[in-house]
Amino acid sequence: MRIGASTYSREPFPKQVDEVREAGFDYVELDLTWITWEPEKLRSEADALAKRLPIKTAHLPPSQFHQADLARFVGFIDALAPVGTEVFNAHFLEARSAPRIAPQAKTSWLSDLVDAATDRDVVVTVENVDEPPDVLRKVLDAVPDLRYCLDVGHAHLDKRTDGARKYLDVLGDRLGLAHIHDNHGGQGEAGDEHLPFGQGTIDLERDVTALRNRGYEGYATLEIFKGIPDDKKACLRKMRRWTRP
Repeated sequence: MRIGASTYSREPFPKQVDEVREAGFDYVELDLTWITWEPEKLRSEADALAKRLPIKTAHLPPSQFHQADLARFVGFIDALAPVGTEVFNAHFLEARSAPRIAPQAKTSWLSDLVDAATDRDVVVTVENVDEPPDVLRKVLDAVPDLRYCLDVGHAHLDKRTDGARKYLDVLGDRLGLAHIHDNHGGQGEAGDEHLPFGQGTIDLERDVTALRNRGYEGYATLEIFKGIPDDKKACLRKMRRWTRP
């Protein structure tokens, strides 16, 4: 398993990437949520960052599932695929500013995004936010080249103590990315704390061991947005220990 760390796009990327590199991570995940750059500027920035540490995964912004977003996301892929980014993660949940959209319409939109990604030899994953596993199973069945991102923190919101294992059981055959972080099992956005390991209530060793026991050898991004750099280093040490054969 290759272990990376996420950036946060409201903070300067170079400092974050240097911290991730110095901590010993294998790669960095580029957060695109708040990026408004043109593709040329993003490509230039990413090219410089990739010389510091490989950018293997990227997190697309929440979508409104219209054609303008599709074009923008394909622009992100065109900017980052040439610097080595292999996995582009998306949400099935609409952006907060968007009206509620029918699942069939979102699935069709994702199919178009996946087609564009496949043409460029990269992968799109869809991440669980608050959807139950059976909803995402229908999406994956409808879009054969779409992969799944298991977000362990999200799976345990709303006091779902077996959440990650349940999602893994239903969706693990399509796993293409994992996001690992801790929380206290609260509700919704307020409960999604993105804490270092051990500062919440999730049994992360159990969930990471379940990933390892499935034979997963792909990318696992630590999405930790609280604490200090030493906290990420400690979490990386735990991940190395838990994923050791």
